[in-house]
Amino acid sequence: MDFFSADFWNGLTAYGYAGVFGASLLGSLLPFVSGPYIPPIIIAVMAGRLEPLPTALASAAGAALAKLILFRFFKSGRVLLSDETRRRMEPLERIVSKHGWLAVVGAAATPLPDDVVFVLLAVANYSSRLFLPTVFMGKLLITTAVAYLSLYWRDLACYIVECIVGEVNILHVTLIAVATAAAALAAVYLLTRLDWTKILTKLGLNP
Repeated sequence: MDFFSADFWNGLTAYGYAGVFGASLLGSLLPFVSGPYIPPIIIAVMAGRLEPLPTALASAAGAALAKLILFRFFKSGRVLLSDETRRRMEPLERIVSKHGWLAVVGAAATPLPDDVVFVLLAVANYSSRLFLPTVFMGKLLITTAVAYLSLYWRDLACYIVECIVGEVNILHVTLIAVATAAAALAAVYLLTRLDWTKILTKLGLNP
């Protein structure tokens, strides 16, 4: 069965909230892919199988767990950083430790590929312990919005599933994911090369 077809997602939602959780978990494990947890929510709620709020909670939990797994994988890449690079990034890490949650919630609450932001936060040593609740918060915002949109604005929900998801194929997804990953790697390279003490001082922040 085609992973990107509505039939695939419809089959998963037949398993109820566990199916929505599993679909969100598996879909969100695909790095740099946009909103794979959205179609199961729309299909489950529109079909009248599941209630909006529990569906949103199940989807957010699955997506958040998947993102935590990816985040810890991204963070393991810090072993490649030299001691000099780590020292240069220390001022940024202090800023991220205080305010990084805003970036996590903001990125997670959009249907865009949030792994670009998460990989940067991972390299900047954002806390894995804080990541899970904050990414869950962001995912819950978007999954709740999608669930109730599916309930009260069915025409738009149908358009998303039939016209947007229905036209997506594996080649398109792969090309977008590769391009997004390349952009993320370029951003990581830049992040590790900048002098954050000078940058934050110029911005009036205490490094």
